[in-house]
Amino acid sequence: MNAVVLTIGDELLQGFTVDTNSSWLGTTLLPYNIRITKKITLGDNINDLISETQNILDDKYDFLFVTGGLGPTHDDITKEAFCQILDDEIIFDESYYLKLKQYFDQRSIKMPESNRSQAMLLKTADVIPNDNGTALGMHFLIKGTHTFIMPGVPGEMRSMINKYIIPNYIKKAPIENFITIKTAGIMESHLAEKVNELMEKYSHSFRFAFLPHYSGVSFRINKLDENENLLNVKDEFFKAMLPYAYGINNDTLEEILGLKLIEYKFTIATAESCTGGLIGKRLTDSAGSSEYFLGSVTAYSNQLKTSLLNVSNDTINIHGAVSEDTALEMAKGIRTKTGADIGISTTGISGPSGGTKTKPVGLVYIGVVTPEKSMVKKYNFNFPYVIDEDQSVAKKYDAVCTPDFFGFNSNLELQYRGRIYEINNRVRVKDSKNELLESMINVAKTNKGPEIQSPSMGCSIKWFK
Repeated sequence: MNAVVLTIGDELLQGFTVDTNSSWLGTTLLPYNIRITKKITLGDNINDLISETQNILDDKYDFLFVTGGLGPTHDDITKEAFCQILDDEIIFDESYYLKLKQYFDQRSIKMPESNRSQAMLLKTADVIPNDNGTALGMHFLIKGTHTFIMPGVPGEMRSMINKYIIPNYIKKAPIENFITIKTAGIMESHLAEKVNELMEKYSHSFRFAFLPHYSGVSFRINKLDENENLLNVKDEFFKAMLPYAYGINNDTLEEILGLKLIEYKFTIATAESCTGGLIGKRLTDSAGSSEYFLGSVTAYSNQLKTSLLNVSNDTINIHGAVSEDTALEMAKGIRTKTGADIGISTTGISGPSGGTKTKPVGLVYIGVVTPEKSMVKKYNFNFPYVIDEDQSVAKKYDAVCTPDFFGFNSNLELQYRGRIYEINNRVRVKDSKNELLESMINVAKTNKGPEIQSPSMGCSIKWFK
């Protein structure tokens, strides 16, 4: 089944807001045999929206997913546009208006009069609840196309899709042509070594891909032989990837952790220094986090470490704020302060300055304290990098994927463009030829790269618009 994603908003066209909805919809809907074959972004122009929507409907797509334009301001034009497309009527929903007032009253905020418009709904619409905001979604069947109108706010849109649209409107059972295993805490090359034998075993019936990203490595399994059992093969790979594998497909690490905390009836609290509250934020991104997350203290200063987390002055004076001892006392302190079952702490040197020879930039201590165990782990996240903020460098050299490697000679002339390792399913990664290293050794000796160079393989670059 084919689908179109139609995103609305001047802020998307002008680059002030990055469109994450389209990519998320693509990966979320694919297991349901729904493929996004077209994506259109429009500004806040009602005539353009009407025209493009009518073209989409005439082309007979199975699904149309519209995001944005449901807010209370003058540039929120989606409902009016679809009223004209459907020759429908916009009606005032008194019961939802009262819910809106209650929503604001609970937050001790006077509801702006403009929010009254969010209780105006199309008469023929199937209303889709919004558990995370004030703009209701709507569903229509127009010329055989299931059309969903949703807020542009990612969290609100995703909740509608997962909680209401997939269960109630997408009836087709998930296909079993591919599955993705999510991992964390392991490098791509090391993960490849763990599953190399399995990949060789199933190479005739399945295709495999490593998809690295900032939070871990995803491993995709594509079924080529319809007679094979994908779920059984997935289980074999998942077991081989333990303890680094944590979920499948769209599972997130924080969601899986939350489910485990609920299952075991554990509570958790964080004491953060160098992470600035990021761990607490990630934990509370998941619905239902109030069942297990008790709170967080972001203690950048030594004063707050001692006054709020009961870190002793002697510990800081003797060992320093960035130390195993301080991390341990921070974790114990937040656990005592909140009464949580699990206390987590972070302290480190984020840079760009502040590092020393003994404590370099990137040094981080992570502490974990439970009723049965206390532990601190030391990490050195000292990875040099250059940020290509406007993607100008990537575009200049025609980079196509991540990673994509470029090697230069002493005159800053490009001599190598290719992959790190020779790819051979019969040879473990660590035993493979390091083409990047050998090529750059040759550049160092001769000022020239090899004549034959194999291109990199990786995830496609997401270009800014």
